[in-house]
Amino acid sequence: MKAIIRGDLDGIVCATLLKAAGQVDTVSIVSIRDILDGKVKVTDQDIVCNLPFQPDAYMWFDHHSSETKNVPPLPDDFRGGFALAPSTAGVVYKYLLLSNPEIERFAQLVRDTDMLDSADLTEEDIRNPQGTILLGLLLDPRTRMYSNSNYKDDYLAWKLKIPDLLLEYSTEEILAMPEAREWQRIYRECQEEAIRILQGCSYLDGNVIISDFRGKMLAPVNRFILYTLPDLSDGNISVQIADGEPGVWDEIAVGHSIFKRTSMVDVGELCSWYGGGGHRTVGVCRPSVEDAEQVFREIIAACKEPSGP
Repeated sequence: MKAIIRGDLDGIVCATLLKAAGQVDTVSIVSIRDILDGKVKVTDQDIVCNLPFQPDAYMWFDHHSSETKNVPPLPDDFRGGFALAPSTAGVVYKYLLLSNPEIERFAQLVRDTDMLDSADLTEEDIRNPQGTILLGLLLDPRTRMYSNSNYKDDYLAWKLKIPDLLLEYSTEEILAMPEAREWQRIYRECQEEAIRILQGCSYLDGNVIISDFRGKMLAPVNRFILYTLPDLSDGNISVQIADGEPGVWDEIAVGHSIFKRTSMVDVGELCSWYGGGGHRTVGVCRPSVEDAEQVFREIIAACKEPSGP
């Protein structure tokens, strides 16, 4: 049996729990886009986690609120679990625990995953991440550790090792290993350049932080750092556009500020209008290159709040 996961900490921990419970023996990391485009063949030998619903899967687990807006709706009889929980890992943990009490040793790892995936973080967590938070940021596709083609394959190979490593080692022990130390070095060395790019490509329009990264080579960066930068920290929601597949689609990411939590926009629902999805506080869509500018402007308008009387 194979686990098909999104390549972030949430997906990785799902795979670890499934391995610990003897449910899967192999892991495949895929993108949401490949799932939505039908490029990933899902069978009854697969357990799909943290990805859009797959009716052909043996089991499916997720926690994204946009899945409740599916047409047709989720069937009542699918195998697996769905809940509006802080993480999919938490959904998997709850589902497996009763019949697999040995996975209780991962309770703290699941709590840490809940915290990162729901962005329940402090400014110190953002500026100086440690432990599971740091590992999660290194694994997160939105950190863009893969952006340099010189180490893209090595990076993916490292990520695929993590579920097995978590079966035997703590996150602190994994971070102390030579491979993980090298990814930390790359991450930390890129922060200054990444912040310069963020500041040069972003501005505040009322309550909305707007960033246009098209045509830019983005350095790896903690995606939450945007909400701490001068002249941007007063925003309560961000809308970012970046290059996707050249000539095919661009990526638009929308997220509530994790420090100024006053936006009332349901981001997952908003992104679902454009073929994407997510949670109430964060989401992504990938419109065609031809439509991207119009979609970008429409999403910004939907996030804007009245400026006053």
